[in-house]
Amino acid sequence: MFGTFPSGPPQSLGQGQEGLPSSETSAPVQRKRNQVARACDWCRVHRIKCDNNLPCSNCLTRGKECSNKRKSEAQTLPVAIKEIDRLRQRIKDLEAELQSYHRSTNNNRAPIPSPPAPPVTSSPVLSPGTLDPLGHHGASKKYWEGIHTSTTQSHKTQYYGPSSSFYFIGRISSYLGMALQQPHLDHHFQPNAASRLYASPTSPRSGNTNETSMPAEGISSMEYLTGTQEDYFLGLFWQSYHCTLQIVDEVEFKEHYRSLWTTSGSPRKPSALVDIILAICMQYGVAFAPRIGTIKEPPVDVDSNDATIAGRWLYRRSQTLLSGELESPSIMTLQCYIFSVYYLCIASFQNMAHTTLSVAVRIAHILGLHLEPPENLLRKERELRKRLWWTLYTLESKTCMKLGRPWSAQISHSTCSLPADDYDLALLSASNFASFGENVTWLTYSLQNTKLCLAARAVYIAFYDKCAEVLGENDKKTIYNDTQAMESCAQSLLSSMQCLRTWLHELPDGLKTKRKGSGEAFSTDKSPLELELFAPMWLQRQRLLLELLYHNLAMNLYRPFISFSRPFGSNTLAAEGHAISCVNHAISLTHITHQILTETDMLSGWHEAFQWQWNAALSLGGFILAYPLTPSSSTARKAINDAISVFEHFGNSFAVASSAASVTRDLTAKADFLTQRLQNNLPTSEISTASNDIESPQTSFVNPNMLTDFANNDGIMSSFDETTPAMIQNPVAGPMDLAFSVDSFNSFEPPWEGGSNMSSMWEFPQE
Repeated sequence: MFGTFPSGPPQSLGQGQEGLPSSETSAPVQRKRNQVARACDWCRVHRIKCDNNLPCSNCLTRGKECSNKRKSEAQTLPVAIKEIDRLRQRIKDLEAELQSYHRSTNNNRAPIPSPPAPPVTSSPVLSPGTLDPLGHHGASKKYWEGIHTSTTQSHKTQYYGPSSSFYFIGRISSYLGMALQQPHLDHHFQPNAASRLYASPTSPRSGNTNETSMPAEGISSMEYLTGTQEDYFLGLFWQSYHCTLQIVDEVEFKEHYRSLWTTSGSPRKPSALVDIILAICMQYGVAFAPRIGTIKEPPVDVDSNDATIAGRWLYRRSQTLLSGELESPSIMTLQCYIFSVYYLCIASFQNMAHTTLSVAVRIAHILGLHLEPPENLLRKERELRKRLWWTLYTLESKTCMKLGRPWSAQISHSTCSLPADDYDLALLSASNFASFGENVTWLTYSLQNTKLCLAARAVYIAFYDKCAEVLGENDKKTIYNDTQAMESCAQSLLSSMQCLRTWLHELPDGLKTKRKGSGEAFSTDKSPLELELFAPMWLQRQRLLLELLYHNLAMNLYRPFISFSRPFGSNTLAAEGHAISCVNHAISLTHITHQILTETDMLSGWHEAFQWQWNAALSLGGFILAYPLTPSSSTARKAINDAISVFEHFGNSFAVASSAASVTRDLTAKADFLTQRLQNNLPTSEISTASNDIESPQTSFVNPNMLTDFANNDGIMSSFDETTPAMIQNPVAGPMDLAFSVDSFNSFEPPWEGGSNMSSMWEFPQE
């Protein structure tokens, strides 16, 4: 049995041991057994002896494939441990490569094509000693100037860019002043926004000594909501904001909320997140329930009970709690600031909202949300961080485009990929929203909303960069002074708008509301919506808000080409087409909003829908004033009546909508008066031609500036007498003042005071 361990050559006992005969002690020599280094796979499986041949005799005899693929298996524990470590490292390397590949794919494969950028000239390579610290300073560019005007309680002015509705209102007021030869204007007007009466949502009303601001230490016990009331408003949150503002994990929030109720019968512990969510839900809840009063007409002045500033005490407490978190912010801190921006926007404090938004962007940078989330986090946590970043980025993009101000968040600094919306992730979110169709879950809205704003932002940047280039070449302040410059910018926008069309083409059908008849979703064919009877409310609201946002963004991009100084047919075909596109989107937005408010309560109390409608009403009114005799003007005039009905409906919820209705009526009356006077001074043949040639944008319509000539030649002004309405004699006085006090978020100052030159008060370039 020991033959396998041979020693040296055998020795006789006579040589090694004494006293024993050598014949009895000598043993036969055993031959060494042949061994193989490793049996082949077949022999090893069947546990039979294998030889070193390839193929071995067993496999050759039986016709089997002889192989030895397991030579690398570890035979000892140290070797096995080393092999495990090697495999683990290999897995990490492969995961890193896969993550890098996905990141580069997401960055290179944009969800929408970027608009064509102007050619970039190569810059010379500079050595470190020749770097120019001001090399990228904007002084070398000729940006389109905006306006400086007061939009708050104080008389200090704020800047708004050419894309803002404030700038457009300024252009309208300037045109009315010239067309009607406006005399001196009384600077007093009726305010209708909270920011005109309050320095902040929690400050006392200006000039009202009966109201007091909230004490710094907090609110009194009588101002707390009961548990039942909080449950009601939080219930509204899950039905409304949660399906469109997807930045809160429902399970985690409910656990956090339950932890705040420690003692039965006592108020809950303060929480900045709970307080600010309750505040915005009170704004919506109070607005959703129509105001009940004894007066016949809803008030146009904001008071302390107005829905737009409901929950302001909860807002104040949340801000007090947040002030101690700025040095070490958390995800919850950022969530609070995003909700605070929404609260301030609804309350009409647009500059406070913009400032709060910039703080939120910096908090996101501190938390590293602009970077790809760490892989060691759970997928649900990683996707929540993505949705937080892109929700913030989208909100900042919409705000800056609306106000015409520079960006705080730059996409070039972000490596965070777009959020996912697959079915498994929707289940992980633990929200009670089922999937709808193959490509739509409740998270798809957030992804598509982000892509839409990215597309609009890309078009916005390309267009205003082109304007800066054109203005720099011609040394102009606006594009309205030069027909060629205006048409060049219009051609650039025409090409860039393909970006929005691509987004629309890739939008899942599940997020499109069908049209009656042969109408097309997201189009401007004015076809009515066909509401799906059994679709869940969250899905119908997502569809509706996405389409309204699309029309609002497109309308704002086209609106700069509504010109008060050039008639149709003045060799600006692209610019004229954009003006018509602007009014078509405004008409579509108005028709959709009017239908929804008439047939459903889906938008009742939804303040953002009112903001979009007010923006559309401005575009409709401006188009009618600029092109009073075009076929589109008659359609726009009919749409204004629907806009007034929308404002009256919203006026049952908040005062600013009631004043918007009054403003729109007065602005329309002035437009009707000017149109009528223009028609009375035109030959019948020209009016007939302008009214009948519907489709041709090249029709030679009358220049609206002829109104000024008529006024100078006793055409319009000589017709004023004692029977002429006072609002026509004083076109921007009285109720018209409200036109300058209703914006998407805030109010507006009268255009001029104490002189006949309107530009003396308005600091923006004249056309």
